[in-house]
Amino acid sequence: MNHEIPEEPTQEPTPEELRKKLEEQEEEAQLAAWLEAHPEPEVGQKNTAELGPEIREFLDLVSSFELHHSLEDLTAITDLTPQEAPAHPIREPARLALIPIVEKLKALRNEGNISDAELDEINKAYKVISQAVGIISNNKVDHTR
Repeated sequence: MNHEIPEEPTQEPTPEELRKKLEEQEEEAQLAAWLEAHPEPEVGQKNTAELGPEIREFLDLVSSFELHHSLEDLTAITDLTPQEAPAHPIREPARLALIPIVEKLKALRNEGNISDAELDEINKAYKVISQAVGIISNNKVDHTR
């Protein structure tokens, strides 16, 4: 007697499973893009482990921002009125995400216990993300200030 076990029908993934898988793939792609854009420090550059905890925390905030908000997509936004801005699906969440970063930057600047080189490094990191979000002027997004 030949007893074959009947194959169970292949079950299609649920929409929730598909959504979760897609989100995971998007997160992996964002992380890969971020890692590509932020290579390991070259010899002679200061490693973040050598920085103070406040500066590392600031740079972590910037990295998190870049991971969750595409600088390329933000920079591509050029026409936007002040009335449209609060409802913009890409720019507005990024603008709101800048707030704690700006607060941390102000605190670091006011503390005065960081070197000029460290201050320069955090200012440069902030400028990149700030310019990506831009400033609205005459119904255009200015990404140069």
